[in-house]
Amino acid sequence: MIYRVEKVLDGFSICFRQWQATHSHCHFLHGYAISFKLHFQTEDLDTYNWVWDFGWLKNPDYKIDGMTAKDWFSYMFDHTTIIAEDDPHFDKFKSLEAEGVLQLRVIPQQSCEKMAEFVLQKVGTLVTEFSNGRVQLNKVDVFEHDKNAASCEIN
Repeated sequence: MIYRVEKVLDGFSICFRQWQATHSHCHFLHGYAISFKLHFQTEDLDTYNWVWDFGWLKNPDYKIDGMTAKDWFSYMFDHTTIIAEDDPHFDKFKSLEAEGVLQLRVIPQQSCEKMAEFVLQKVGTLVTEFSNGRVQLNKVDVFEHDKNAASCEIN
């Protein structure tokens, strides 16, 4: 049997742009109140008959880049501007950050699909490590709003 649970994390306001989408208005800076849905699965429930204890978000033992998962999500996605590392205006964004105009976060590539992949890799590593391989974060959904969502899923 396979058991699954989902956790929704919301309340994040971000600004981003997809600089390569020159055919679309999405190449301009724009923002959303985004949310994430994390999908966990296992074949073996823990001693509480749970897939994954949602207390992991605040557990100080579970760190992503030196922060609790909850703090990492806030650091990455709460009132931040997210750009791709190859954005041709990278230096301008860095300058705006230095001037205190924005909180800049850089990810390898920018789109909701790539944000889903980024979170899947970052958080998935933590879940695999701290469950000793028992639990897998197998899918992440990113919602721009109630009409647009993107996902990244492990085959």
